[in-house]
Amino acid sequence: MDFALNDEQQMLHESARRFFADNHPLSRARKALPWADAAQKTLWSDMANMGWMALLAPESMDGLGLGLTDAYLVAEAAGHQLLNLPWNSSAVLLPLWLRAEGTEHAPEALTALVQGILAGERAAHCVAEQDRLRDHVAQCTDVVVVRGMHDDAQPLQIAITHSTSADDATWGLDPTLRQSTANADATLSWHTLSHVSAEDRAHARRAYRLMQCAELIGVAQAALQLGADYAKERVQFGKPIGSYQAIKHQLANAWMAVDNARLSALYASAALDGHLPDTAFACAAAEYTAIEGALHTTRTVIQVHGGMGFTWEHDAHLYLKRAQHLAARLGGASKALTQVEALALA
Repeated sequence: MDFALNDEQQMLHESARRFFADNHPLSRARKALPWADAAQKTLWSDMANMGWMALLAPESMDGLGLGLTDAYLVAEAAGHQLLNLPWNSSAVLLPLWLRAEGTEHAPEALTALVQGILAGERAAHCVAEQDRLRDHVAQCTDVVVVRGMHDDAQPLQIAITHSTSADDATWGLDPTLRQSTANADATLSWHTLSHVSAEDRAHARRAYRLMQCAELIGVAQAALQLGADYAKERVQFGKPIGSYQAIKHQLANAWMAVDNARLSALYASAALDGHLPDTAFACAAAEYTAIEGALHTTRTVIQVHGGMGFTWEHDAHLYLKRAQHLAARLGGASKALTQVEALALA
């Protein structure tokens, strides 16, 4: 099948890259601004005005009715600039659940939340009930606690609660994100999404994880560009260090890893949109190649920069830490490879 980007998708990707480069440079990502900061609210509102919250929303709520390939392109551009707002949960997972549930059956709280997201007024991050460490604390308006997020044997239930304040947030491995430990809360009001089928749950879960892969690939692309630019500028023994095989081959291998990951992810998004029979395998392969490619590339870029790459002031470590964070959220390369092997043997 032909899954090359069409003209509209290429324009979407280019506009998303320009938008995030202009509005969310790495100097801003370093600050890990909370939602209470006016700049964060403005950025989120501008993203909504660009139509990126409505890509997958139900048409009955003025959604655009586009596919996961379009969402992938936005997520990749966001990863390129280390966006620290919960776009994947807000614009992908929640709208897909709402579409599957049907607006006529959906809990009013979920419908109101998605409407607020479409308007650029609310930002939500989804967490599994068993997750003890939560991301985007104080960087969103709502936290959606989910039962049955990873286990289809459980009914799919959600509880919407307000995000904690910046005072309760802590710093994790990735300094651009704020985190906190989850506290048991017996006052949560649970809503059951009873009309979401097992197939719909699997589709939404794979789409959500694919957006994390897109972020990983965006991170790797940005890191690779940083390393390649430095290799062309840094002169040693009268020649740019990029001319030496020790550097050249490492960067070439990293480029191949990132390119393979991107092709795998684009095919997976096309498979999800087309409900192809090899969708599960395509998504598993996309996860493995994205994790391996991003970790390999971000480590290589630090090595290319030498001692300077290890310093806090340099941006190289930001890419490495975001890649490690996302890889951990996906379960790591070993788990992804095990899933690929299981599906291949099946």
